[in-house]
This record gives sequence, structure tokens and C-alpha cells, in this order.
Amino acid sequence: MIDHTTPITIVGAGALGQALALGIHRSGRTIDRIVSRSEHRGGSLAELVNAKLVSTCEGINSSAVILCVPDDVINDVASQLDCPPGSLVAHCAGSRGLDVLESCRQDHTHVGSIHPVMVLARGGRGPEAMQGATAAIEGDEVSEPWLQQLARDLGMRPVAIPPERRALYHLSAALVGGLMTGLLAASADLWKLLDLDRATAVDALAPMVREAGLNLQELGVPGVVMGPAARGDIGTIRKHLEELECHAPHLLPLYRELALLSIPYATEREQLDAASAEDVHKALDSSEG
Repeated sequence: MIDHTTPITIVGAGALGQALALGIHRSGRTIDRIVSRSEHRGGSLAELVNAKLVSTCEGINSSAVILCVPDDVINDVASQLDCPPGSLVAHCAGSRGLDVLESCRQDHTHVGSIHPVMVLARGGRGPEAMQGATAAIEGDEVSEPWLQQLARDLGMRPVAIPPERRALYHLSAALVGGLMTGLLAASADLWKLLDLDRATAVDALAPMVREAGLNLQELGVPGVVMGPAARGDIGTIRKHLEELECHAPHLLPLYRELALLSIPYATEREQLDAASAEDVHKALDSSEG
């Protein structure tokens, strides 16, 4: 029977594997194995959670296994497991359904998935970053409640995502946790043009990012949407476009699209009327070539 006392094997010692393993260990649950081909990273993690380090999944017969591996290899890794009937195998891929664990299901194993909606970077805050986060859960009559409780034990809020909409859900998370990080990096690099280094830029921009996140939580949508396009500040928009054309033309299309995205939210909360919204559209279109 699978319950909170069942020892767990974590496959993968990357950022997600580390965060989950440490969080599970701190919650009072038992980690029995860390599977990693990296003796240094995997060995360090195994030592921290009092687990055994192994280098391959072949022959692993644990009663509970969580796969923290790249999406494209989940199926191959799962097929190497030798879990007994009635055991549980879960993956952590946000965009993949349970079909990638079909080989386990055919062996009468309960399958599921748990995906933290959080940015987990190697060397980052690890399990602390998951506190208060949401976790997308999918599973069967055994795996789903077990994974829901695991999420709660890690300080996360479990939610169910319709299986046919997993890719859309993951897209939403990737826009913020993945693509936005590229935007943040590009924004920081603009400070080089001010003869200031990246570290100075990060010190300046990071508090803004934190405040934007708090505003999203406290003000919701559309209240969180701000900026010159949302205000109808045509003069500032034109100055931004001029600077981009001169110094960072590769960011022009991105600036336009992001500015255009804010317009319907600004009109929704009646910050922009129809005429002002049209003026913003024209200003953004004026330098498109």
C-alpha cells in the first residue's frame, strides 16, 4: 500500500530533482535512492537526504518513483524500471500526459504527474521556492491523492489540469518562468549602453520583478498591467521606439507585441478609451518597417 511512509526514489539530480528531494526529506518522508549519472551532483544530493546513489534506473524496484528527467526521455527511463505491481511512478513534465508512462501502467503500476508551477534554477532557493507555489497534478485513483498530499507536504497547492490541455497549461507557465527570463536578461543587457554592468542592472531590476509579482497576486488581472501603452503615453512610446531603433533593433518586434498585449487589459479596466487605444496602436505601428 502506498502512503506517506513509502520510501521514494528520485530519478535525476538537476534543479527540480534537488528541490523535490530536499523538500521531501525535510517534510519527514524517506528518500531511499537518488538516481543520477553525475557522481558529484547526485552524490552530494544523496548525502544530504540520507539516500543511496545509483547511476541507472535498470532493475529499480521501488514502490514510489518520481522522474525528474528531461521530457523527451521520460518514456525511455520509465521503461527501464522494474517496479512491482501496485507501485507508483510519476513524472514532473508540465507539457506531457500520462501516456509517456504507458510501459509502467501495463505493468500494473499506478502512474501520475506532479509539476511545480515555479522557476527552479540550479543553485537557486530549491525547496523554499516551492513554498506557496501551485502544483499541477494528474493521476489515477491511487496516484492522484498521493501526489496531492505530497504537494501539500511540500507547501504547494495542488490543482488538477485537464489532460487534453496540458500543453496549454505549460505554455502559460513557460511564458512567465521561461520566456520572461530571456526578457529579463535582455533588459539587463541594455544597461551596458549606460556604461553600467549586468550586476548593477540586476540590482536595479530585480526589485521591480518582485513587485510585479506581488502586484499580480494582489491586484489580479487586469489591474497588474502597467506601462506607457497601458497609460496611453504616446510620447514615451515614441522615445522608446527611437532608442530601440538606434541601439537594440532586435528588440523592436518584441516591444511592439508586448505593448500591444497591454492595450485590451487597459481598456478593460477603463484606463484607456477607444480613441486613446487607437492612438497607441498607431504609435506602435508607425516605426514598423
